Amino acid sequence: MISKNKSPKFWPQRIPFAAGISNKQTKLFYYQFEPLGYSKLIDIPILDPPIHDVAITRGGTIFSITSANFYIHQYDFKSKNILKQAQHTIQSPLKCVSNHQSTVSILFKHSLNLYRYRNNKLSLIPAISNKINATLSNHRCITMSINPKGYMLVLTETNLLFFSPNGFLLKSLPNSPRYDLVDFTSYGDYLLGSSSHTSLVKYTSNGFLLFNSPYLNPQEVLSELIIYQPYGNLCLISHGSGAYYSMNTSLSIDSATYSINASNQLAIKTNFLLTFPSLVTITILDSNNNRVTLEHNKKFSSGSHQLSWDKLDSNFKKESIYFTVKALYSGSNTVEKNYLLIQSL
Repeated sequence: MISKNKSPKFWPQRIPFAAGISNKQTKLFYYQFEPLGYSKLIDIPILDPPIHDVAITRGGTIFSITSANFYIHQYDFKSKNILKQAQHTIQSPLKCVSNHQSTVSILFKHSLNLYRYRNNKLSLIPAISNKINATLSNHRCITMSINPKGYMLVLTETNLLFFSPNGFLLKSLPNSPRYDLVDFTSYGDYLLGSSSHTSLVKYTSNGFLLFNSPYLNPQEVLSELIIYQPYGNLCLISHGSGAYYSMNTSLSIDSATYSINASNQLAIKTNFLLTFPSLVTITILDSNNNRVTLEHNKKFSSGSHQLSWDKLDSNFKKESIYFTVKALYSGSNTVEKNYLLIQSL
């Protein structure tokens, strides 16, 4: 999605900006969107194909890599011109990724270079790169992702490595299902896919598992996985076809318990899991069947959460706790569930 300060006057708010590589990896192109007319693909000259990867920012920057060079191009949305900003010599890169803002990384077989790109200037971030590379030196890398907050996930042949924005290793998980495709959501979660099986998995930025789910289409193995972030929708692409999905939230209530103190007041604790950022309302019914609100439209990130309330009416102990969960984007679906309170041990 184009940054507001870059978007031309009268353009719709959620204009897609995309760049890509042809099937034979010989051509780099960008997608020129016309809000009131015909849209088209425009070639960007690259002199030393094959082109291995491409990444973009919301400001119109296009990063691309070949076996020997790292290219930076800039698209001007008003003049509809694209200019080559820089060309840097590199050796045998695997992937080129960005967080769509100001951070970009080049991934190699056993290391990465992390950069900051601002005001048309590329600056290496050596301290963080070196800290991550101390871990990557013992792994064979496949691909990686950087989310909007700067958290990083590197997929290697043996492990999923979750790094903080400062380069600290937060979690290492086995990559036994052999995931080799990854993208991030607007809220920083990672969705992983594979070119060898039909299973998707979602993690938070610090490596907490949210769900594992199979998909039916496309029927062939994947060649790419892309999240259209403004809506939180998912595109799965094979070599011959594709499928477009919305991603709905789900709620799992792990527990809802109560205890009564010496003053005959009730305390409630609950643990629940959200697979998608959501607005959560939690209520309980009193003895007169009136609904009492404990939380109203509280915003939660995806992941596991624990809430507690105290000094409540002791008559609530025989009741159920009610959840209403509405996804923040994508399908914006609503989930309603109730859970009978159980006395804590």
